[in-house]
Amino acid sequence: MKSEMTKRKSSKGTKAGRKTFPRRFEIQPHSRYPVIHVIPIFQSPSFYRFSYLPLRLFVFASLCVCAFLFISCSSLRLSGPMPESSQSWPMFGRDAAHNSSSDIVSTKLEKVWDYDVSAGFGGFSPTIRNGVVSVGTLKGEVYFIDASSGKKEASKGFGGAIFSGPVLSDSLVIAASSGTKDNLFVYNLYSGNKVWTKTLTDVESSPTLWNDAVFVATVGGDLYKFNVKNGVEIFHRHLPAPVRVSPAVSDSLCVFGCDDGNVYAISPADGKQIWKYSTGSPVWCSASMRDSLIFVGTTGGKLLMLREDGTLLFDFPVGGKILSMPVSDGRDIYFGCNDGDFYAVNEKSGAPTWKVETGAPIVAAASQTKTQIIFGSYDENLYVVDKDDGKVTQKINLPGRAKTAPAIYGGYLVVGVEDTDVLCFAIK
Repeated sequence: MKSEMTKRKSSKGTKAGRKTFPRRFEIQPHSRYPVIHVIPIFQSPSFYRFSYLPLRLFVFASLCVCAFLFISCSSLRLSGPMPESSQSWPMFGRDAAHNSSSDIVSTKLEKVWDYDVSAGFGGFSPTIRNGVVSVGTLKGEVYFIDASSGKKEASKGFGGAIFSGPVLSDSLVIAASSGTKDNLFVYNLYSGNKVWTKTLTDVESSPTLWNDAVFVATVGGDLYKFNVKNGVEIFHRHLPAPVRVSPAVSDSLCVFGCDDGNVYAISPADGKQIWKYSTGSPVWCSASMRDSLIFVGTTGGKLLMLREDGTLLFDFPVGGKILSMPVSDGRDIYFGCNDGDFYAVNEKSGAPTWKVETGAPIVAAASQTKTQIIFGSYDENLYVVDKDDGKVTQKINLPGRAKTAPAIYGGYLVVGVEDTDVLCFAIK
């Protein structure tokens, strides 16, 4: 009898068409999960050639085993090493201090590919190393995508929501998730094998890599430091409320905000508290550090600039919550706000330099080149702005709201867009 099986067009990866669904049983090993369409089989008359229930159950069980084997084949193994380079963007904010700065002088963007990961993103950023883009999704998957071609190199599902691109450290990938056991995990990218895992309370932020250690904050109110190579806990500090931000780390301080309204500074060596600063409202915005200064925003609508000793230099009020991490170039501080405006504020005076009105909330951090600042808005546009005068030099329409900070690697810029797209732009 002529087979009634029909093929399904790809519904993910670099877009080539819309979803269609088969009428008969089909295993798709190259999709996010092998897809088993069972109900249409039982609607097919040819299935009832199997007249005995035990035989039908045997066939069904065999097919389930095949599907399990296909699922088990997914891994994070890559074909080659990922050496460090001056162009890498290996974690949120690019470095442990979260400067989000690239050495590129100027930027004109041209879209080169769009990859559909079939899931949404948290508000942090993709990561990039050695020409490979890494993203985490709210469905608990990690993808590795070639930056030049948009082709998937590897992927693996972990079950719990992952709010940021994994941290990339030579042969290791480090990621944390929410809603599952073993939610801090480290894998070897050469072998594809698990190196170590930890079960923490939910993590809704990006880990920070500093030297040979990883710092992780949890919504259970914990801040951990682990040896990245063997998973040995170096210290654990418990806070009175959830921590939803990525810690900023330097040689002398580890700084982070908390739902209790305080910004904490602890020793990166032993976790002992050095100081705390009360902001009066929850802090859902990661801090950044530059030249012994600390920049952080609050849900009460204030940008704060603090000295390394915790004293306030100035605060700058805005018209909404600040969820977008501020970044500095040593002259101005740049950040977006839920009021729909993007601000530049002078470091020395605390006065506004300029602002760009987008008309929709800005929730993700900006990234900067030597002369420009780049950010996405919920108005479904990506903005390239001249640092000197605030002029919008390029405004690129996106297929959805910008959900992540941009990551820059060499000649590419990558951003995550609602609902499920990773967009890559060539830098011309």
